Amino acid sequence: MRPEAFESVEVLSEGSALPMRSSQSSPWSSSLFHLTLMTGLAGSVVLPQLTLALQAMTVTETRNLILSNPLFATELALAIGFWIALFAWPLKRLAVRVNWRRELEITPESVAVKDHKAFSQNAWNAPLNSYLGIAHHVRTSLSGIRHELILMHPQKHRSVLLMVSEHISAADIARFSALLQLPEVSAKDLYALPRLRQALPKNAGFLAAAA
Repeated sequence: MRPEAFESVEVLSEGSALPMRSSQSSPWSSSLFHLTLMTGLAGSVVLPQLTLALQAMTVTETRNLILSNPLFATELALAIGFWIALFAWPLKRLAVRVNWRRELEITPESVAVKDHKAFSQNAWNAPLNSYLGIAHHVRTSLSGIRHELILMHPQKHRSVLLMVSEHISAADIARFSALLQLPEVSAKDLYALPRLRQALPKNAGFLAAAA
């Protein structure tokens, strides 16, 4: 799951030295509200189309007309599939967010993550030196504008959230960069293809600044 799924980051350690521990979560009520809203919207758009298609298939003349024209049948199936896929992905993401909490621990050697979900738990870790750097990302949504500090990994699903705030200063970025011994990288790199992210130089910015 992408790090932006979490709306709050609570630092549990001192924050000025490693190991650094934090707890990340999204309000259960907010996630459930958005899931209910999206489910209602999906039902109002997709269900009438499915109902109409099923009714059409029950009429012999209409069914024979559709089956006798493979191109028309394919276009109809693709149209219905498109609307289902359009809502299925955000619904899946919202369902996962409900009652999902993440524990993050960063040591000088590794980044360890424990995900607690409604019906499952998952844990993984990655070497700290496998991360590319720290990206300051500004995200705009219906809820407003929020600033994120993301520890970026070549594998996007291993990128983790370090900080969320209404404003992140240059001092905040410098503090995390010095703490993790990693450079600041462009937020555009978050959207680069995996091979391009792997090609980015590691620690080059930090070493140049230190020199």
